[in-house]
Amino acid sequence: MESVRINVSLPKNVLKELGREAPEKQRNQFIREAVLALIKGKRAARLARDYQEAAAEIHRLNQEMEGTVNDGLD
Repeated sequence: MESVRINVSLPKNVLKELGREAPEKQRNQFIREAVLALIKGKRAARLARDYQEAAAEIHRLNQEMEGTVNDGLD
């Protein structure tokens, strides 16, 4: 995997916390894993929200169609 160097600014207290969690030589890996975990979480949340919206739309359409399907079936 090709890597690209970036410059990131962190508040001093965040850097201090990072230092407690990951030794200096392991920070790149720690940050990479943290970013990937956050991205996966955001994707999962977005997908869940999209599914909920789609389910609500399907439910609404089903209710609309219920009246049409039942018309004339007395």
